[in-house]
Amino acid sequence: MGELITTYDLKKTDVAAAMDRDKFYAEQTKVFKKTGKPTWACEVVMTLLFNLDGELLLQKRSHRKNHNASLIDKTIGGHVTFGDVPFYTVMFETVQELKVPSIVVETEDEFKKAFKLLRKYMESVALVRHIDTRIMSMERMIKGKKVHIANKYNFYVGLYNGSVKPVDKEASGVLFYEKKVLAREMKFHPDNFTWDLFYLLKKYDKEIKKILRMVKVK
Repeated sequence: MGELITTYDLKKTDVAAAMDRDKFYAEQTKVFKKTGKPTWACEVVMTLLFNLDGELLLQKRSHRKNHNASLIDKTIGGHVTFGDVPFYTVMFETVQELKVPSIVVETEDEFKKAFKLLRKYMESVALVRHIDTRIMSMERMIKGKKVHIANKYNFYVGLYNGSVKPVDKEASGVLFYEKKVLAREMKFHPDNFTWDLFYLLKKYDKEIKKILRMVKVK
């Protein structure tokens, strides 16, 4: 038995079901090729981390990955294991992918309070806030072909001011981008970036700016 992930029938999204990860993607890829739309969603976490200079930390995915191989992606992403809750997955993934511990909060007030207390410790811990949870179809490059997979995604934004080091072969490196530089590269070289990254930066621009204003970055 492989990894059991949390999934939802799109006709009944209030009931979670366990499904083997490989089986989910194999089935949904076939469904998309046949009908052009997904029937089930898998639950994931998506996180963007900024340092105190306002630079966004992004991962360049390994060329060995079946999904979005070699593309520049959000800081952290991962599937929610069946039985786990999203904030636990975020904390686990920051350690697994970046070797960084994290504290996860739910509200803007909690984030501001925690940041005041932890600002001088941001080189050793990430502070992350939950922004949104919703279900939608998202584009993936799976084995070189575009497929639309439905995700129940839990989106988080946070701050971290220390060094990072990919722990496993999930990523080939971590990149630090100033906002203007990233916007220019995404405009002129869009094929280098994941669909997720375009979507998250556009949809949650206001929430991201709020967090950057806390560290006095415009």
